[in-house]
Amino acid sequence: MELGYCVLRFVGIISRAVGNALGADLVTGNGSGKPTGLFQSSTLGVIGATGVTGAPNFDNVIDLFYSVIPPYRNSPQAGWLVNDTTSGVLRKLKDNQGRYLWDTSVTVGSPDMILGKPVYADANVAATAVNAMSIAFGDLSQYYVRLVNGIRFERSDDFKFDSDVVAFRCLVRADGILVDQTGAVKHFAGAAAT
Repeated sequence: MELGYCVLRFVGIISRAVGNALGADLVTGNGSGKPTGLFQSSTLGVIGATGVTGAPNFDNVIDLFYSVIPPYRNSPQAGWLVNDTTSGVLRKLKDNQGRYLWDTSVTVGSPDMILGKPVYADANVAATAVNAMSIAFGDLSQYYVRLVNGIRFERSDDFKFDSDVVAFRCLVRADGILVDQTGAVKHFAGAAAT
């Protein structure tokens, strides 16, 4: 019983590590030996103002929203993708009458909204900074992920035979790309200089 629990726990740890690594590549991968991430295949929607260390202002967020063409902007799958730090920046944005741009959900399990579209957080998205692509908006369902032959888990008793070590490896063959790279998803980038 105890050995079975240890094996299941080990597989769970490996699964989380592989999932986290694949998730990072699907968000920010450059397409060279890894998937082309959502941000690499999205197009530039808005560049931030200089002198604000890459942080968006209220107008930048609205401009990013309208930089996406209506079929994608109005899609039920349209949403925002940011990291937690950027979420904090966006939550503080107000219009000139003091109203917050961020609409906090009052229903358990429902996402918060910006301009009527859900906000999703992912730790792999860059934080707001100079030159950083820190916000994506558009029809996120247009990003496709392809897994080839599932996940392969292998064990070797021979690799480190001389030191009594058993080696394990987990292989995942996957790719991802934004199908319509002309405007289904656009991103905000911080200004090049402060």
